[in-house]
Amino acid sequence: MLNRIIFCVLFLTLLCSATFAQRQQVFTGILVDSATFSPLPFVSIRIKNSMHGTATDVQGKFSITATDRDTLIFSLVGYETIIQPLWNYESSMIRMTEKGIMLEAVTIESTPFNYDGMFDDENAKLARRKLPFYLSKGKKQKRKLTWLREDNNRAKTYVDIVINNPDTKSGLMKKYSLSEDEYYKLLGDFNAKNYTVMYYLTAGELITLLNSFYEQHAPKK
Repeated sequence: MLNRIIFCVLFLTLLCSATFAQRQQVFTGILVDSATFSPLPFVSIRIKNSMHGTATDVQGKFSITATDRDTLIFSLVGYETIIQPLWNYESSMIRMTEKGIMLEAVTIESTPFNYDGMFDDENAKLARRKLPFYLSKGKKQKRKLTWLREDNNRAKTYVDIVINNPDTKSGLMKKYSLSEDEYYKLLGDFNAKNYTVMYYLTAGELITLLNSFYEQHAPKK
């Protein structure tokens, strides 16, 4: 009788284990940003009410062993958490939405950057430009054309921002209550002071330098 009981217990244990093992399967997928569809690496993935988990690789892919009765929880800093039941789950692309975060307002006080001397080497190279006497007329002309293209490329940002963009002029005139004559007078002074640096700056740097100059030198009204 005892042996029969032991046999039944072992049989039921093995049956339950086999049933559990059959329900275990590998679930896979890929996590991406919902707006850009870029893969999201290092997303934390865990089975709900369990210590078992994993994370996505650098390509946003994951693989985890669970049952179809489990629920996966996907979490990543800056993104909304996703809760995904595995009932009828199929390998797919899972999109995560960025979490909106309200930040406190911050006031930034900036100090104009001093560009003096920063481009001395570049300007020295320009000053040393000379056409060797032994070059043919055709080669001299070609060298001059090369220099002209280099000069045009270097001045392109200044031309685009200051000369070709009417918003720069109107914006400065309005901000500092300038007449047209006052605007051009200040622009001439700006060019005279900054001619060694203004052709090397990015658009943002040039606009910042212009505003700083006009703020300092515009007539007080």
